[in-house]
Amino acid sequence: MSLEKTDAVVLKTVEWSETSLIVTLFTKDFGKISAIAKGARRLKSPFESALDLLSLSSVVFLKKSGESLDLLTEAKLQRRFRSAQVGLLPLYCGYYAGEVINALTENHEPIAGLMESLCLTLQELDRQASPAWTILDFELQTIQRLGHMPSWRWCVACGEEIETDRQSIAFSPTGGGVVCTNCTPTQRGYLRIGRQTLQILESRARKLSGSDPARMVSEQSPPAILALSVRAELRLVMEQIIVSLSERRLRMLDFLEDLKR
Repeated sequence: MSLEKTDAVVLKTVEWSETSLIVTLFTKDFGKISAIAKGARRLKSPFESALDLLSLSSVVFLKKSGESLDLLTEAKLQRRFRSAQVGLLPLYCGYYAGEVINALTENHEPIAGLMESLCLTLQELDRQASPAWTILDFELQTIQRLGHMPSWRWCVACGEEIETDRQSIAFSPTGGGVVCTNCTPTQRGYLRIGRQTLQILESRARKLSGSDPARMVSEQSPPAILALSVRAELRLVMEQIIVSLSERRLRMLDFLEDLKR
């Protein structure tokens, strides 16, 4: 066992006893951890508001061996997630971002830049940036850092470059990208998406790939006003990718319908 100190974002809390919580944290140095916070439910908790959902805190925890829960010993609040003061959609987007990180990561597996990306996303939502583009960039950045960025130009079945001048292109969420016309009959569960949808996804993914998380939003200027059909397709593609990777439908997806409008 060793005592560790790091920064962490609170992803989830579950009541463990009359006085304690089990907390899921995404940390800068150790990836996701699950820990017992003894006394966290007391009226005068030693953690105060440092364990509020999506808060950024400095934490100290005792790292246990094997499958045992770690023990959280200290937590000091650095920044709260304040989007509840902005509106319900930014709030839901923040909860969704936390749920994505929780669903797609394993305990004690650090992922370079992922916490910074999450923190920046929460800050952007707090300052009333566009929820639709903020979440799209977060999703793309997340799957890129996890090594799951889809192929937007090359057929995932045969490797040939697809025809991007077509009005609709086949996209396979489970296969990991676009599918050419020759290979489409061999694929199951693919989507038909418009040319503009594919261009937006490819362009934003290319700009985000390998970028500094602290600059990713400032360098991304949202496209002009889009047709509702394109907004809906963008959300459909990203939802299906996330569902495929997590192998389940995330709860907060049902609260993000306004991103399609």
